[in-house]
Amino acid sequence: MALILFANNATTTLAGPITNTATTINLASGTGALFPAPSGGNYFTLTLNDVATGLLYEICYCTAMAVDAATVTRAQESTPARSWLAGDIAFNGPTAGTLNAMVQQAALAPTRIVTASGAFVTTTNDANGYVGLNRTAGVGTSSTTLPAGAIASQVYTYQDLGKNFNGFPLTVTYPGGMTGPGGATSQVCNVNGGTYRFLYYGSNQWGFEV
Repeated sequence: MALILFANNATTTLAGPITNTATTINLASGTGALFPAPSGGNYFTLTLNDVATGLLYEICYCTAMAVDAATVTRAQESTPARSWLAGDIAFNGPTAGTLNAMVQQAALAPTRIVTASGAFVTTTNDANGYVGLNRTAGVGTSSTTLPAGAIASQVYTYQDLGKNFNGFPLTVTYPGGMTGPGGATSQVCNVNGGTYRFLYYGSNQWGFEV
C-alpha cells in the first residue's frame, strides 16, 4: 500500500516554466532536499501556486525526486492542470485528499450494539472495534460469522453487555476454509460479562482469546 510522505516547511519556487502536460518539475537549485524522497509507489503532494495573484492552484503527486527534479502526476484532487511560470511557488502541504486518507478515531475503534437475539452479520467495518451484545428483550442465543474479507492483524471483539452469555451464548464461526486455534471451526462465547477477541493472522488462521 502506498504511503503519503510529508516534510516540514518544504516550500520553494519553480526553476523554469512548465506546460500543463509536463511531468517533470524543476525546482529552484538546491531546494529538492527540502522534500521527501518517495520510492516504491509512495508519494507526497506538491502544490503549485501562482505568484502573480496567489489565487491559482494545482495539486500534483510527486512519485520521485532526482536532486531538484520532481516527477509528478498532474491535476490531482479535482484541481486543473495549468501552465506555470518560473518563480511560481511549489510546496508540500496538507490537502483534503491526504487528510481524508488518514485513519480517524471512528475507524480505529468502531463500535455498535446488537440488541436482538439470533444471527447477526459481522463485516470488516467492525475490524479493530467492538460489537456489544445487549439482548434484553426476548433473549435467546446469537451467532455470527467472522468476515472472509478480513486482512492480517485485524481484530474483532465481542462484549457481553447484557451479562447473559452463560444462559444465551454467542457462537462465532470462522469463515469457510479458515480455522481457529486447534483447527476449530467455531467458538462458543458463554461467560457472563465476557470479552472475546478474534485476531486474523492471515493464511486462513485465526487466533482467539477471552
